[in-house]
Amino acid sequence: MCYSKEVQLTTGSIILAFCLFYYTYFSSKYKTETKAWLLPFLKNIIFAFVMIGTHQVFEFLTLVTNSQIIYKTGLVISISSMYFLLRSLEIILNRDLKSKIALWFVVIVAIDAVFKKLTFNPYGAFVKHNTAWVWSFFWMLLFIYFHICAITGRKFLKDETSKKAIIIYLLATIDLCFLLSIVYTIFSTWYFSTNVCVALPSIWCTFSVAQIFVLPVFLSAVPKILDRPKEMTFQTLKETVTYFIISLVILGFFVSQLSFFKCMTLKFVFP
Repeated sequence: MCYSKEVQLTTGSIILAFCLFYYTYFSSKYKTETKAWLLPFLKNIIFAFVMIGTHQVFEFLTLVTNSQIIYKTGLVISISSMYFLLRSLEIILNRDLKSKIALWFVVIVAIDAVFKKLTFNPYGAFVKHNTAWVWSFFWMLLFIYFHICAITGRKFLKDETSKKAIIIYLLATIDLCFLLSIVYTIFSTWYFSTNVCVALPSIWCTFSVAQIFVLPVFLSAVPKILDRPKEMTFQTLKETVTYFIISLVILGFFVSQLSFFKCMTLKFVFP
């Protein structure tokens, strides 16, 4: 029996409901703080989760209607979350990270979706994205770039507590579900011969519901543990290009390792 529709609707609804609650609660709380950057940060981080939650709801609608338009719209909404994550990082680092580049990637994904038929099918508790390679590529590219910007941006923070806060921020916003999805994908590939390339993106999106329960930990602590730089800094074009090249290299290595693991697993299961 397939539970994809129910899982997508449930996870999407949970994420959206908690987004509304967190925004209402923390916006009221942050208004009492003297740090003006807290509210813009909150808006962007909540928007990022709204995009992910909406994507889950669109996957539910996709399975119900089998509509290409709904499916493709959901993919575009999903990758849009990376723009808001980058914006939230820019705000807490007070550093221009060229986040608008993410919008160009969203446009590329949208154009690709318009001119290409994308296939999908329900699989267990998630949806397999069989041909959404452009979406997967740019999603992962932005994901890695986001982490490079976060890690290198720590040097602009003066105290160790603030630097540790960035690591907590990564875990609370996106890394927990990524780690869970990797573990589940390896398990699923080993025991059920799941294709990691088409399964991982959807497993990741489905597991993103776990983040919504750890996010308030960071939102509650951030006013106390992060001392934001007073003067804004700017990432140079050279740094931006370098970070994207590094992101491409890491992405290539990651894909090669997943492919190697898949081949070894298939040999083990079907000698």
